[in-house]
Amino acid sequence: MSKKSQAKFIFYFIATFLVIFILLYAAGLVPETIKNGEVDSLSVLWDKAQKEAVDNQNKNNYSAIGENPSRIIIDKIGVDAVISNPASTDVSILDGYLKDGAVRYPESGLLGVGNMFIFGHSTSIAVVHNQAYKTFNGLNNLKSGDIIKVYGSSKIYTYSVTSVRLVDQNQALVEFGGNKNMLTLSTCNTFGAKSERYVVEADFVQ
Repeated sequence: MSKKSQAKFIFYFIATFLVIFILLYAAGLVPETIKNGEVDSLSVLWDKAQKEAVDNQNKNNYSAIGENPSRIIIDKIGVDAVISNPASTDVSILDGYLKDGAVRYPESGLLGVGNMFIFGHSTSIAVVHNQAYKTFNGLNNLKSGDIIKVYGSSKIYTYSVTSVRLVDQNQALVEFGGNKNMLTLSTCNTFGAKSERYVVEADFVQ
């Protein structure tokens, strides 16, 4: 190749490169480091790409948090119950769902988000026709540090007990105003009845 041909080749190569660069710049596809006159090494660019991939994965994982609970297991006291998620806060409707197992209060938090309030029946009667009336038997025997597992559609959410208390008829069972991610369990003979009931609070672990 003659020197004249080489010069033409170099000229057209540089011109083509500049045109492509300008188009990429206009489209916002040029990395900030190049815009600022800096050029990252391949290793730095690779590390950035990996970090972005991890961040995106974390965002995807977080988006899954906030789902309805479907099942609760407390190995310490032998609890293994389904959880209903009614839309109504009507006491008679909630009472109906209690005949199937545990119930999440509609206006409370979700799995891993806010204060999720789940309640269920318990009874001292040894033999009952409907086992749902024994859903939360033994709740009062839980201690600080005991583990509660609540199932979502594809994940298991773990909570650690922080307190177990007996609440009288005039005391609020649960506060929904805070931003803390936690679980509150309660048991009573009839939802809405004015009687003492045990309340268990547990912090979200993972």
